[in-house]
Amino acid sequence: MTNYDKYIESLKLKDEEAFAFIYHDTKALVYSIILGIVNDRSASEDLMQDTYLTMLEKINQYKSGTNFRSWLLAIARNKAIDYYRRKQKETFIEPEQADFILPRTNAVGERNLLISDILYSLSQIERTVFLLYIVDDLKHREIAEVLDLPLGTVLWHYNKATKKIKKIKGDENIGKKR
Repeated sequence: MTNYDKYIESLKLKDEEAFAFIYHDTKALVYSIILGIVNDRSASEDLMQDTYLTMLEKINQYKSGTNFRSWLLAIARNKAIDYYRRKQKETFIEPEQADFILPRTNAVGERNLLISDILYSLSQIERTVFLLYIVDDLKHREIAEVLDLPLGTVLWHYNKATKKIKKIKGDENIGKKR
């Protein structure tokens, strides 16, 4: 795991190279956390930008020697949860009524839609744990640290997610790293 303290000090002095290093080292993890909560790629990209802007605004509040990734991911998680709560309050339109507003278009990227449907079948926490393990290649104990959950809880959610996906897909290799 990277020690970010020297980069943080440079970042406090507005060093763009320090920001670039931090961004490139953490962007996949931040994106996965957000996507796992909001389940919307476009919104996740926007929230990711907001996360890094907030990090820059609050960088002086970060305490050296603590876990920077956990601090950054807490910002990302809070942004995603706030967005998710706002979206829950929005009014949804029935599919029959939606045709009046926007005409239907041909489906593009059936594979991506299938993946989205499968991930949507998971609970928010299951999706987050699954994506962090498979996409970001984090170990279960690292996921537990990032999400501030007990290791047993992370393992339980991961196993639950893989069982749901296996049931949908009928593929016994789901959830195994290749």
